[in-house]
Amino acid sequence: MLSYREHLTQTAGKLKNLNNLLMKLAGSTWGASANTLQSSALALCYSAAEYCAPVWSRSAHTSQVDVHLNSTMRLISGTLRSTSLPWFPVLSNIEPPALRKNTATDKLVEKVIKHDCWPIHPDILHPSLLRLTYRKPL
Repeated sequence: MLSYREHLTQTAGKLKNLNNLLMKLAGSTWGASANTLQSSALALCYSAAEYCAPVWSRSAHTSQVDVHLNSTMRLISGTLRSTSLPWFPVLSNIEPPALRKNTATDKLVEKVIKHDCWPIHPDILHPSLLRLTYRKPL
């Protein structure tokens, strides 16, 4: 069973460490600008969090990663913990994690459809190679 629980747990731990680095950058005496924090977060946290996201984005364990990405957005925007969740993307100028994962999945599907010679393309699958149906299709 491919639940990706172990991978997402490790990724959440990595994000926790990266958020600690961002916290030091944001909380230093000289302070970092919002643009610096945003580009640092996108380079460090989001690149690590969204690695192979189209594969595991429909897993039941994605909330482990989303919690830390919301914490990253909270650091960038400088808001308190009591700030409601819908405002993080607006204040940090970063799309919500679910929307970013869906966008990455859509790009991958478009790429597969565009290249009809690839063996994963649905039109050229041999009947004996057809896969089981997935509970949460794309």
